[in-house]
Amino acid sequence: MITLGMEEEIQIIDDRGELVAHDFSADFVEATIPEGLMDKEIHRCVIETKTRVCQTVPELLSCVRLMRGQARRQAASQGQRILIAGVHPTSTWQQQPLHEGADFPHYASLIDEYRDVSRSALSFGMHLHLGFELGAPRMAIMNRLRHVLPEVLALSASSPFFEGRDTGLQSWRHSLLDRYPRMGTSDAWESEQHYQAHVDRLRAVGCLGEDQGLWQDIRLHHRYGTLEIRIMDTHPDPVRIGLIATLLKWEAETLQLEIRAGRQGPVWSRACIDENKWRARRHGLRAQWIDWNRDTVSDTPKHFERWWSRVAPRAKDPAERSYWERHLADALIQRTFADVLRQQALRLGDWKTTLQWMASLACDDAYVPQAAEALA
Repeated sequence: MITLGMEEEIQIIDDRGELVAHDFSADFVEATIPEGLMDKEIHRCVIETKTRVCQTVPELLSCVRLMRGQARRQAASQGQRILIAGVHPTSTWQQQPLHEGADFPHYASLIDEYRDVSRSALSFGMHLHLGFELGAPRMAIMNRLRHVLPEVLALSASSPFFEGRDTGLQSWRHSLLDRYPRMGTSDAWESEQHYQAHVDRLRAVGCLGEDQGLWQDIRLHHRYGTLEIRIMDTHPDPVRIGLIATLLKWEAETLQLEIRAGRQGPVWSRACIDENKWRARRHGLRAQWIDWNRDTVSDTPKHFERWWSRVAPRAKDPAERSYWERHLADALIQRTFADVLRQQALRLGDWKTTLQWMASLACDDAYVPQAAEALA
């Protein structure tokens, strides 16, 4: 049994679609509902939602939808709205207030250490937590789960614009985040003990606080004991989130079976994984993917077909397999939300209208990208 949890960093906007500070001080102290809780982030224009621990992907998606509804209501209580994407297309970080000072010691310490790196990292991700039974080979799974992180980044890519410019990338978010130290693709570790020893050394010499861990694309969480996958942009479509969660869950289950049977393959280096990560950031679901076990390159349809064949036997029944197979096929046709957003920005012709369209996608749980047919 692998349990699931999701964190989402949700943008708060005004009636023009621009980022705006949300005031948590009056009536917001880690607001909790049965499906999870909401919290602050370093920038005041963010609500972070955290689902409870879930047993299945449908249960996780139900919690994600309910938490988004809670965030909408929290924003509406101050005359604001929400928007879901990896980076806001037009806002500049210099105008965004922070949670800082004596009232927010954690964020104040980050700002003191990382200065404009922390102030300018105005990005919005979603983090999937995979929880394992006691005794599961978590580090061996993590080492190989690294291989498919570029693929799930491509599925989630939603940040092509930055400060009103088309960056030419599918995910600009990592251009902001990877300026932090101890960020990006993780190394392969011999064991959990070696990983923890490294974290302990970083704490001993003052690189990390006592209750801090690494911030990399995947990490063994320092409090929860989960494998936390942090590479994804936020995505407005709950079904796309379900597809990503399903693929990662099935990949982790497949790896666990292979490792216990002694059939695991080689572990790829950080440098090799970074090559595919760049291709995902640049081209999204149009990328040419490198299989470092064979030193071969394949296009997205062939690459994802091979991955699907590997993990789909983990479906609990034919109906579940058929459902996600259909949505994977749809995703490869529709491509990324970055593609859809580019098409909409071109069609609508101005940022105000485009931002209103983006906000409309977060108004309810129905995701209907009007540009999808043009991209097919």
